Amino acid sequence: MTISLFLAIFIVMGTLVVVTSIARLHRLQIHVAATSVPAPPKPYRDKRVSHAEHGAVDARGVWALAAQPSCFEEVEKSTGPQAYVRAHLPRQARRVPSGRTLIFGSCRIVIEGRSVIVVRGNERISVPAPAELYQTASRLYLLARGAAGGPELRAYKVVSQP
Repeated sequence: MTISLFLAIFIVMGTLVVVTSIARLHRLQIHVAATSVPAPPKPYRDKRVSHAEHGAVDARGVWALAAQPSCFEEVEKSTGPQAYVRAHLPRQARRVPSGRTLIFGSCRIVIEGRSVIVVRGNERISVPAPAELYQTASRLYLLARGAAGGPELRAYKVVSQP
């Protein structure tokens, strides 16, 4: 009989606790507000871009031509295995040999060894080796190692004609 009495008390008390908790939960109001904790700005630490004297920019990346929208407009990008990427290169595209400089408006593209360098004013952006530049009558094609490390082909429409 005592066990039944304790069990009944336990059930009644447990029910009261659950009902009280549910009732209080419905009246519970949570306010979330944004707070501002002042923190000093962190310096820019990207090693691919450096600012030389007088605001000059010296950077490295496969996006070098895309960074000059007044000269080039990226129209296509292919990434994947080497055979897949090369299949997107048009047959009439001719490789620009090392030692050549192409000028399009205010932009110069310098082919040095196996790297491609885009120069405009005090900006110098190089595409790390191995990089190859191809040219057709209306497009430029840059074949280089992409951000993921695999081959990447980018096609550009020339905005500024020579």
